[in-house]
Amino acid sequence: MPQTSQHELELGEHPDLPSPGAFAHRASVALVWSERVVFLAIGILLFVAALALLKDCFPILGTMFEGGKDVTSSVGSQFLDVILLVLMVVELAYTVILSLRGSVLSPEPFLIIGLIAVIRRILVITVGETKPAAGSVDHTIAELGILTAVVIVFVGSIVVLRFRPSREKLTL
Repeated sequence: MPQTSQHELELGEHPDLPSPGAFAHRASVALVWSERVVFLAIGILLFVAALALLKDCFPILGTMFEGGKDVTSSVGSQFLDVILLVLMVVELAYTVILSLRGSVLSPEPFLIIGLIAVIRRILVITVGETKPAAGSVDHTIAELGILTAVVIVFVGSIVVLRFRPSREKLTL
C-alpha cells in the first residue's frame, strides 16, 4: 500500500476513496439525468393537459353549430379562449422538448407564448365584452391600448431575434 503523506490527508485525498474530481463528475452526470427525467415528466404532463383541453373543445364546437347567431358569438369567444390556451401549453411542451434534446434555450418560444397569451386576452376582451358596463369603457380601451403595445414589443423582439447574427458569426 502506498504511503500517504499528512499533507495529502489534509487536502481530503484518501487512497481508498475516489478522487474528488471523479466524485464531482459522477454527481454532475446524476444531476443531468435527474433533470432530464423531470423535464420528461413535465413534457408528458403538458401534452396530456393539451389533449384534455382539446377534448373540451369538441362540445363547444358542437354548441356553435347547433346554436343561433347570438350563441355562436358568445360560444366562439369561449372556443378561441380554449384553443389559444392549447397553443400556449403546446408551445411550453415544445420548449421542454428542446431542453431534453440538449439544445440551448432560446427566448423566442417564450416570446411566442407571451404573444399568444396577449392575443388571447385581446380576443376575450373584444368578443366577450360586447356589452360593457357604463364605467368600464375607458378601462377596456386603456387595457386594449396597453395590450396592443405589448404585442408590438413581442413581435419586434421576435423579429430582432430572427435576424440577429448567429453566435458562430460573432466569434472570429
